[in-house]
Amino acid sequence: MSGVPGGALPPLTVDGERVPPAHLARLVSRTAAALAAAGAGPGRGAALACDHPLTAVAAAVAAERVGAPLLLDGAAPARRIAPAAVITCGADGEPVVVPAPLRAATALPEETAAVFWTSGSSGDPKAVAVSRRALLHQGGATARRMGVTPRDGMVLPLPLRHAYGFSVLQVWRATGAHLFAESGFHLRRVLSLLDGATVTSLDGVPSMYRMLAAEAVKDREVARALGALRIRGCGGDVLTPALYDEFLRVTGSALHDGYGLSEAGPNVALNAPGDVRRGSVGRLLDGVRARVRGPAGEIQISSPGLMLGYLGVESGELSRDAFTGDGWLRTGDTGCLTDDGWLTVSGRIKEVLVVHGETVAPTVVEDAVRSAAGVLDAAVVGVRAGDRGDVVWAFVESADGDRSAVAGRVTEVCRRTLPPQIRPRTVRVLTALPRTGSGKHDRVRLRAWAAGEATA
Repeated sequence: MSGVPGGALPPLTVDGERVPPAHLARLVSRTAAALAAAGAGPGRGAALACDHPLTAVAAAVAAERVGAPLLLDGAAPARRIAPAAVITCGADGEPVVVPAPLRAATALPEETAAVFWTSGSSGDPKAVAVSRRALLHQGGATARRMGVTPRDGMVLPLPLRHAYGFSVLQVWRATGAHLFAESGFHLRRVLSLLDGATVTSLDGVPSMYRMLAAEAVKDREVARALGALRIRGCGGDVLTPALYDEFLRVTGSALHDGYGLSEAGPNVALNAPGDVRRGSVGRLLDGVRARVRGPAGEIQISSPGLMLGYLGVESGELSRDAFTGDGWLRTGDTGCLTDDGWLTVSGRIKEVLVVHGETVAPTVVEDAVRSAAGVLDAAVVGVRAGDRGDVVWAFVESADGDRSAVAGRVTEVCRRTLPPQIRPRTVRVLTALPRTGSGKHDRVRLRAWAAGEATA
């Protein structure tokens, strides 16, 4: 799929350097030929073992050309899905194809176009198989919601091996917009790109926007550049009300967050330019349906962008255990849906706190904790204490060297704003919260820390 007439690839700039179209076309053709020679093709995957944007872009297009599933986020677990070829980085970030033993390659369902790994925040990483139809729907539906056209320039300082970054790549293919792909988030480089007249869109995670907001407070030109963007996409983790309000205050413009998961494309709902509702994760994309079921209020999704299923990491066989009997995806997330399609997410079913018989979303406590002075971020977990339910622990990220003072301020804020039963019993202040590979809070590790201290 391409938004450029004649099937040519849209404009691409990598780390500030424009990639000549003819050069990109040669890289794709060469990579596709090497993949085919190695035996990669329908049902025989190619593992992307490099985060360099030029390699990632060329690999994605080349794998599509030969019909090979692209194995993304390919760290240690992905090696158990044996590829027919591995794509690594050569000189200047150009792709190099290394053949693997073809007889050992895992046979995947032929309709598989990409394989993502879930973040593993539940402690059980899974391989998500996605079809070409799902990728095409994702690129088109996201582009329509955000109003992306060939006149847009999209800055992407996120890894293309994760579902969020890969979804932006699909929008690039669908629209013909100019993609400014960066090897990582470097504050000064991103700000220099925003000065360009062609840049209209930026995608990032909340921690990135927190840094940009802090810079905007110090420099009004930064605030102006951020506010001048048409799209300020925010994903990968929960956008807190405090960060949303602070960014709006210093730039005069809203962040466009949404809701998604690798199993659903990833985008399910998005706030969009001129179509934002604070506190929600936006309206459902075209073609997506949602419903809320069960006592916990689980969000379930029906969409052309849904995964084929989870792959057995050695067998390659599909599991449909995450789907209901009538084909809806059980997300494991809780929330509510308005009649006009606006979605609000309150938390994860497995992360819900149960205190004295009362069910509480961790975000309720986290929002209170984050309002304390000196707190940059917070994650709340529960440790089961017999028939009393969960004991609430708050882990706080702060740059303030006086940890006891920060903990005291958190305790005081929670005393003023939260009912006694859900106030954190323990507050631990860290310089940085542990995170998964996709940037989410690593609640498995935090829960283990809390449980270890509780039983010590």
